[in-house]
Amino acid sequence: MSNMVLLGRNKKLWEPKKCCTPFHDRGKPMQIGCIILAAGKSTRFGGNKLLAPLEGIPLLAHTLQAIPSSLFSQVLAVVSNQEVAHLCWSYGVEVCYYEGGPQSQSIRMGLQALSSVDGCLFVMGDQPLCRADSIGQLVASFQAQPQAIHRLAYKGQPSSPTLFPRHLFPALMQLTGEQGGMAAVGDTPVCYVEAGGSYELWDADTPERLSKIQQFLQAHP
Repeated sequence: MSNMVLLGRNKKLWEPKKCCTPFHDRGKPMQIGCIILAAGKSTRFGGNKLLAPLEGIPLLAHTLQAIPSSLFSQVLAVVSNQEVAHLCWSYGVEVCYYEGGPQSQSIRMGLQALSSVDGCLFVMGDQPLCRADSIGQLVASFQAQPQAIHRLAYKGQPSSPTLFPRHLFPALMQLTGEQGGMAAVGDTPVCYVEAGGSYELWDADTPERLSKIQQFLQAHP
């Protein structure tokens, strides 16, 4: 597999680089990146779930709209579909494009494409009900405790998005297969930010789950 990726709205080819040093320079403003994982194969869905219509727009558009970009020094999406890439570009989101693979590979590609940051929020592209307020609370929680992991949760049930400190980037880069980021935690403490409701944690892995999300949106216009 080639290690070249496509980055940015101008479709410029970019070559991955090594992650840099792990500690925040307290003399500088904290820099936080955001990676949207949007390269899955949607095998359980039976089609590209990120492009499935939800209230008149693609499912992924709801996720993109919820990200408060002003809180991040860089927002990028890891994608494996050209239509998904164009959707991200239309929202001003940089794109890291490759042919697709396991989640660990998407995490690696995203981290390699980031500029120097003190932490990174990972957002799942198929979680369209996560609110901008909750993402803002995750960022605020990280700014207060930048050496911890910060996860969205509801009544003790943790989920995505998750914000990882920089010192865990090397461990995240070593993940394999379908391992998620929490496999790299080690002894790092985890802080939980309470979601506004269980619906924020819902994903659209199957048509049945998407239907549940659709019904919720119709009941809460």
